[in-house]
Amino acid sequence: MTELNELFADIAPDIQKSIMELGWTTPTPVQAAAIPKMREGGDLIVQAMTGSGKTGAFGIPIVEAIDTELAKTQAIILLPTRELANQVAVDLDALGKNRGVRTLPIYGGVAYGPQLAGLEEGAHIVVGTPGRILDHLKNDRMDLSSTKILVLDEADEMLSLGFWPDMKEVASYLPRKRQSHLFSATMPEKVRSLSRFFLTEPQDVTIADEGGPQKIEHCFYMCAAAEKEAVLARILKYENPESAIIFCNTKADVRFITAYLSKRGFNIDQISGDLQQSAREKALNKIKSGKLRFLAATDVAARGIDISDLAYVFNYTTSDSPEVYVHRTGRTGRAGKSGVAVSLISGLDIGNFKFMQTVNEITITEKKVPTERQLTRRLEKREKEQSEESDRKAIEGELDTLREKSNKDLEAVGADDAKARVDRMLPFVQKLAENEEGMLELARFAAGYLIGKPAAAPKVKEVKVKAKDDDAPQVEDRETERAREDASKPEGSQRRRSRTGSSDSGGGSGAGGSRGRSGGGGGGGRRRR
Repeated sequence: MTELNELFADIAPDIQKSIMELGWTTPTPVQAAAIPKMREGGDLIVQAMTGSGKTGAFGIPIVEAIDTELAKTQAIILLPTRELANQVAVDLDALGKNRGVRTLPIYGGVAYGPQLAGLEEGAHIVVGTPGRILDHLKNDRMDLSSTKILVLDEADEMLSLGFWPDMKEVASYLPRKRQSHLFSATMPEKVRSLSRFFLTEPQDVTIADEGGPQKIEHCFYMCAAAEKEAVLARILKYENPESAIIFCNTKADVRFITAYLSKRGFNIDQISGDLQQSAREKALNKIKSGKLRFLAATDVAARGIDISDLAYVFNYTTSDSPEVYVHRTGRTGRAGKSGVAVSLISGLDIGNFKFMQTVNEITITEKKVPTERQLTRRLEKREKEQSEESDRKAIEGELDTLREKSNKDLEAVGADDAKARVDRMLPFVQKLAENEEGMLELARFAAGYLIGKPAAAPKVKEVKVKAKDDDAPQVEDRETERAREDASKPEGSQRRRSRTGSSDSGGGSGAGGSRGRSGGGGGGGRRRR
């Protein structure tokens, strides 16, 4: 059994079990810093990069603090998007399942029924967007009087999306005595101002950019604005990423780039605010399961996408906000894994792009767009590698077949006999393996054994020739019929027939007819002779 880190080992046993089932053994830096402080009971301002394990940092203490005997909402987590709310709810469900903690995601764009049923049952933790939560509160469908923990996740994004009025109103339904925590990937002054409204004497927890953009490979390509889609298609062919999110600033760009790449054979789908929630979730599930390679998305729709092995992020259009770049690139390289962030920059973008690098303190390398010749060479090399890999797998398959066949044959003679046979052959094999000729002979033995005993040649049955129409009788012409009749008669009859053959042909029916009618006279002439 894998041992848990000291911090995790100090947590309640049922939550330890959940942590083990999730495969966590060592806390991430943000978890190591935030969990002890949250357990102490104070308010926190936590700055940590996207993908650094923030959900576990606030999720473990929240689940541990829940009184499962009380069927009331005891913790509420506000987030900017439906996707993020759903993802966090899934994680908290996993952490609390062995304790019996009920987590309910609440967001717009879906039916009220399941949410009302969850609230009626007594959800212990509510995870959702401010708008739909406020809707339930105003209509007395949700009671927050027993809530003791508030978490504002991705606070910078909630502010940028204009949720400040709704957040403030939701806070008015909460008890004054509570724990409040703010988590954010970036910490501009407007987020600091937010903390002063919701938090009381908060402690700061700032985690260095380990696993964030500083570890991701950043690069950009210069190109004309009108050529971006063609350049993107070429780079995708050249780099051939297993998966990627392509970020666009507008829904129109998302629709355009999805259609453009789809027509050129790329496996791509889209998510944006225009789509139904069910369609968005379907696209997300496809890329998470590996059935979809590329996803075009707006910033809002992509927030909350947690794909652990996402290889690339492409900025088809750049944002004016340095914080947006951090959130976009945080979709890849999650939890310390490698990732690549690619930006397509036109002359109009260069100013904001340089400003973003300065603010985020990162240096991004310029790359040249691959030429047609370079692309062709890369494709040829890839095709060769794929062919070699296919051959290797075929050989491995034959070896597996050989192994299975020999094991089956040896099992048939019994364990002792099989061992004796193997021991007897071992010196012979060792000797053959000493040189190339012997190795070749061994290979021939293996190949021949795979072929097995040649099958006996099947007996050829005599097949009667049938007429083209099986139901039609065989019809012979006159000459064929006579030849068959002659062959069946005695030899003398055949000679007489040949002498009189001219009477049956050439002279016409008159001569033949005359001879037939004077048969008696002919007979009399033979008698006189």
